[in-house]
Amino acid sequence: MEIQIQRIGLFRPEKNPKSCALSLDMDWKIDYTDFGKDSVGYTFYVESGSGIPLKFKIEGKVVLEDSEKLPGNLSELLLDRGLNIMVELFNITRDRTISVQNELFSIDEFQGKVKNLEV
Repeated sequence: MEIQIQRIGLFRPEKNPKSCALSLDMDWKIDYTDFGKDSVGYTFYVESGSGIPLKFKIEGKVVLEDSEKLPGNLSELLLDRGLNIMVELFNITRDRTISVQNELFSIDEFQGKVKNLEV
C-alpha cells in the first residue's frame, strides 16, 4: 500500500500567536472517495475549536497492491501522519514563505524533505 499526497492546504492565523493558551481541542474528519478497484481517494480535514485559529487539509489517495485490501487502521494512520505534517508545516511557515512544486510524494518522502529544511 502506498499513501500519496496530492494537495495540502494550511490556513494559519494572520499574526503569529504570542503567549496564548494552546488548546488541543480540534475537530477532524476523513472523507473517502472510491476511484477504482486499486485506489481510494481521501480528504483529511482538521480545524481548531479554540485557541489558535487553524484550518488544515490534505487531499490524496491510497494505492493498493494486487489483491490488497484496505487496512482497518487506515483512518488512524492518516490521522497520525496528517497531524505530524500539520505541526511541521505550521512551524516551518511561521516566519517564511515556502514554494511547493507540483509533484506527487508519498507521506514518508514528504516528511523526509520537511525534516531536511532548516528552521
